[in-house]
Amino acid sequence: MNIKLLKRGNLLQLVLDNIPSYVFWKDRDGIYLGCNKKFAESAGLNSPHEIIGKSDYDLAWTKEDSDYYRKVDKIVMESGQAEINFEESQTINNETKWLRTSKIPLYDDENQIIGIMGTYEDITQRKMMELKLIEGNKNLRDLNSKLEIINTDLEQFTYATSHDMQEPLRTISSFVGLFDRKYEEILDENGKEYLERIKESAQRMSTITNQILSYSKIDSPKVLEEVDIELLLKETLKDLALLIQNTQAEVAINLPNQKVICQPERIKMVFHDLIINGIKFNQSEVPSIEIDFEDKQNEWHFTVSDNGIGINSDDEDYIFAPFKRLNNRRKFAGNGIGLSICRRTINMHGGRIWYVKKPNGTTFCFTISKTI
Repeated sequence: MNIKLLKRGNLLQLVLDNIPSYVFWKDRDGIYLGCNKKFAESAGLNSPHEIIGKSDYDLAWTKEDSDYYRKVDKIVMESGQAEINFEESQTINNETKWLRTSKIPLYDDENQIIGIMGTYEDITQRKMMELKLIEGNKNLRDLNSKLEIINTDLEQFTYATSHDMQEPLRTISSFVGLFDRKYEEILDENGKEYLERIKESAQRMSTITNQILSYSKIDSPKVLEEVDIELLLKETLKDLALLIQNTQAEVAINLPNQKVICQPERIKMVFHDLIINGIKFNQSEVPSIEIDFEDKQNEWHFTVSDNGIGINSDDEDYIFAPFKRLNNRRKFAGNGIGLSICRRTINMHGGRIWYVKKPNGTTFCFTISKTI
């Protein structure tokens, strides 16, 4: 009988020594009755047999760790309730590991608690990654807070600068007008041309300062709304009615009665700028704009096609950069900021914007994410 028990004990020890977890058991006084090989090695022992009769204070970890382990042991034995999958640290030779531990009460034949059994796994690598992620997120939040302050300051500075620049520009325009009216009869053609250039430059500068202000405000928070995209486009065309009438442009909208979640005023401005570009950069007898829509799985896809002069450049970053122009200002008016505003707006909507060159004209494509 004793031989059978011995064989059973050896078999159990063999099984415990070959599982990946650390296993141990103690009596009610916190004295170790046994463990597996992995636990013995972590405790600084040569074999599981050496742990019998020892307490946590006799092993490799710190007194603080030992106090904590015995505290949890006491809770489990007094409550009769297991503590499952809790995290704890273990420091040996100034090196700290993280453990995921479970402890259960042990009962005798009379259902009396006689000790505890524990098991744990080493989760140090995962815990370190988790702590780094927490630290990284904290640093990211701190950086975002600083960026918000910088952006707010920059927006206020841009607004103040743009506002302050408008006053001298209005003064220049006003005095140019007064000078023109008072001295019109004595100015020769060169003088009149010089005055006209001053007036155009002041007007262009005024437009640029207003556009800089608009560009700086794009990132300011706006509320998302569910809007009927067809109605939004019809409102845009009403705003452009005079331009469309004067140029005899044709605008075709191929949209279903589709609801889209977006910042309506900003998306309206994207359509506004793309339609204006299609009409302005156009030498056809009848400028033609066609707007299409496709409902995709994770985004709404829009295209705005025109029969204009097209885009020769393959440098997409240049096209969408602020104040970059591809055409002569005297032939085609503008300051080169419209497409950069479009890109920033679409980026804020989790989408992207690009163009496709055609034999006659250009197609601008953009998307709005369904998960913003």
